[in-house]
Amino acid sequence: MNRRVLVIGLDGATWDVLNPLLRDGEMPHLKKLLDRSAQGVLMSSIPPVTAAAWTCFSTGKNPGKHGLVDFIYFPEHGYRVTIANSTTREAATLWNLLSDRDLRVGVVSVPMTYPPEPVNGVMVTDMMTPNANVQYTYPPELKQELLDKVGPFVITPGEGENPSEPLTYLDKVRQDVKGSADYALYLLKKEPYSFFMYVFGIVDILQHQFWYLIEADPKNLNEQDRALRDKVVDIFTEVDNGVGEMVKSADDETTIVLMSDHGFGPMKGFMHVNNFLLDQGYLVLKSGGMSAIKRALFRAGLTPQNVHLTLKALKLDLRRKVNRGRAYGMLRRFFLSFDDVDWTKTRAFALGHIGQIYINLKGRQPSGIVAPGADYEKLRDEIRAELLKLKHPATGEQLIARVLNREEIYHGDLLDNTPDLLLLPADFKYVAFGESEFASNKLVGPTLGHTGHHRLEGIGALIGPHVQVGAQIQNASLVDLAPTILYALGLPIPPDMDGRVLTEAFTSEFVNQTALNYDTANAVRTDFGGTYSDDEEEQVIQRLADLGYVS
Repeated sequence: MNRRVLVIGLDGATWDVLNPLLRDGEMPHLKKLLDRSAQGVLMSSIPPVTAAAWTCFSTGKNPGKHGLVDFIYFPEHGYRVTIANSTTREAATLWNLLSDRDLRVGVVSVPMTYPPEPVNGVMVTDMMTPNANVQYTYPPELKQELLDKVGPFVITPGEGENPSEPLTYLDKVRQDVKGSADYALYLLKKEPYSFFMYVFGIVDILQHQFWYLIEADPKNLNEQDRALRDKVVDIFTEVDNGVGEMVKSADDETTIVLMSDHGFGPMKGFMHVNNFLLDQGYLVLKSGGMSAIKRALFRAGLTPQNVHLTLKALKLDLRRKVNRGRAYGMLRRFFLSFDDVDWTKTRAFALGHIGQIYINLKGRQPSGIVAPGADYEKLRDEIRAELLKLKHPATGEQLIARVLNREEIYHGDLLDNTPDLLLLPADFKYVAFGESEFASNKLVGPTLGHTGHHRLEGIGALIGPHVQVGAQIQNASLVDLAPTILYALGLPIPPDMDGRVLTEAFTSEFVNQTALNYDTANAVRTDFGGTYSDDEEEQVIQRLADLGYVS
């Protein structure tokens, strides 16, 4: 038996965008693939953030078991914010499990794989790679081989070009999309793999920046926007070409998985959660010294966001003028940040891309003041009630649809590392945002150029010799794909995986012949070293800021 699985990721893809492109003939290879698929909606993680979502996929586990909720987190329950990477993950991935069974794997451009880890095969890392000078491949010698045989390493398409000059930027993006996919295609042709995976990250980037064009009727656009939209569609076609080339490597025993980590939709603004907590007295600032001066300037409107918007109008960019690393850079010297928070009086604070809230818990945080038990539960209930009352100051729109206790969605040994409350914005149009720098003094602020943002509803499809063509995948989520892939390979499933096998996607004959088997012991993550230097962390933070994932 030589079963194989090829996973093609379209980061942020949604049926809302793909279906019109398929209908209009813009993605013929994808259409041909989907015409012989079992497919459906694939629900993302909560929050639907790239770092958490792809890790939920790769481990088949929730963040309470693997440890990643966002790109940024608090090590050791402290108040210093740092950047997550592959070493933050505390659970085994599909490529760990398959490598342990001596099956060959290829993993290329999958989010949260930097630094690269030893696998039985090859790995090329992702957008968390600081720069092209670091070691971003396994084995290490693969780096030079790819440079010699394929070309330069693309960390994120379009990087280095200015998005405010969109025509030039989109030309560079299209070139980079092909260059990145060529790495995967080169490796695919080198040898057969039991498991190979590549992620087209550009789908997410385009939808963040150009959602207003993607969702628009071209007939209603002016000439300049129509030209821009045509270039955006051309990039989707370039993605489709890459998909077509990858599918050529699939033999008769290959199951193809097409997936996204989350969906997408329109975005109207950011909700600054720490401003809410500050206004309500849950978060308290230091009362004297430089903190008092910065508080006065903050109230007067001298904020990083307002200064950035002013300088942007002058064709400057504040984000590229300041130190974004661990050191006390310009942002922390002149603007409010977590350095100005009085942790001995603060009961709650937010950090993360969908506004995750942490309780300053006694015995857990270094200066925690909220007692565990009744006081903790009372505070969570109180904050939830206040959040659900929030309306947009100008329009009266509901801002938050649901506020979840962490134990409603997470479980596992790492539960205490997860946020105490998780917000689900109403329609996700006003994205709740928790920053360690107080970017704005408003409850709701502008999007700084982004017109689209994440949704929970992603895409999922299976294609292959044992797949029931036309079947609908029902009630599926990201954690279901890892056990489903192991099942398709005829391998046992670790019992600590949270997902279920999507048996409805397979033929009844295959299901009848393929028993569900489970390992007797939990899998363990491969131990490997690697961290960021201060300069490398600054580079990654800058990239995440450019993508809209940190303030």
